[in-house]
This record gives sequence, structure tokens and C-alpha cells, in this order.
Amino acid sequence: MRARITATVMALATGAALLITTQASAQPDKPDTPAGWCQRHGGTPGDYRAYYDNQAGLTALGTVRGLCHFRAEDGSRIVIPSDTLDADKPTLAGLAYIRKPAMPHVTGGANPAAVYCAHLGGTSQFGIGKLEVGGWIREGDAVSRDNLHSMCMFADGSAIDEWGLAYHTMGVVRGADLEHKFRAHIPPAEAGAAGAYNRL
Repeated sequence: MRARITATVMALATGAALLITTQASAQPDKPDTPAGWCQRHGGTPGDYRAYYDNQAGLTALGTVRGLCHFRAEDGSRIVIPSDTLDADKPTLAGLAYIRKPAMPHVTGGANPAAVYCAHLGGTSQFGIGKLEVGGWIREGDAVSRDNLHSMCMFADGSAIDEWGLAYHTMGVVRGADLEHKFRAHIPPAEAGAAGAYNRL
């Protein structure tokens, strides 16, 4: 009798262990975090703080966002929010980068990257005037303009390095080519949809 009870207990314990193991192995892998996606695609993730540049100095603002930094051997760089890169659907920033809408004509001493950003419906301004600018600095880095990354921000919350975007449109890759680093599939623009880079 005692042997039968012991055998039953052992069988139940073995069955429970198998059930737990099977359930654990059946669980889907935990999805990448945006920072994990960044790192898996060759970028360096980090927390970046927004700074307003009042021309006399940089003023820290309250917004901190996870950005993905790519740096090339030639020293060029590009930053993009990790959640923009990791988005499961196309974003305005991703569409602009992949589809390369034409640059507008820039006159005078205007910043061509800022003009291009505004032409696409984004902004890199930190105030009403075009000279009210700013950017993002990685937490822990020296607060200086050398470490300031100017971003083109879009209404859907996506963003991208404004100079990296402008250069890519002109055929120059800075930092890294992001074309195959976006999680979302971004189809080419429809034929004849000139100016409508954001249509899907």
C-alpha cells in the first residue's frame, strides 16, 4: 500500500513538473523593448533630455526620451527615438526617411535641415521664432552644443535627427543607413503621389 501511494505521488510530481515545463516553453518570447531593438540593430540606446538653446546657453527641460544613437567610422552620427525605430506600423519620420521627399528651395542663410523638416510638416523649433531652437543631450554627457542633437518632430510623436534626414534625402548617409533598421515595413510611395510622402 505504501509503495502504491509513493508511486502515485511520484507520478503526480513528475506530471506537474512536465506541465510546468511545457507551459513555460509554450510562452511566447518577450518582445523586444525599443532600446533592445535599437541595440540589436547596431545602435546605442540611451536616455536623452531636451534642452532649449537661448543663444546664451542651454536650458534643461523636463522631457526625457529614449533615443538610439548610431555613429559611423567617419565620425558622422544620427539619432532617432528608439520607439520610432521600433514602431510596428510606419511613422511619419520613417516614411520621410525611406521615401525621401524632395528638398524645397532654401534661400538666404536659413538652416536647410530645419526648412526641410518644416516642409514635411515637422518642427525642430523650441518656440515661436525660427531662431528658437534646441535639441537633445544624452543624460550624463556634458551639456554643450557639441552633444546637442537637433530633431525633426512630427505630429504622430515620431522624430528623427533633422540633419540625418536632410542628408539622407540628398543621398548621403550619416551615422548608419536606417532603411533596414525600422521594425515596420515601409512601402515605397505610390506612383504619381508627388508631395504625399505620408500616404499608405
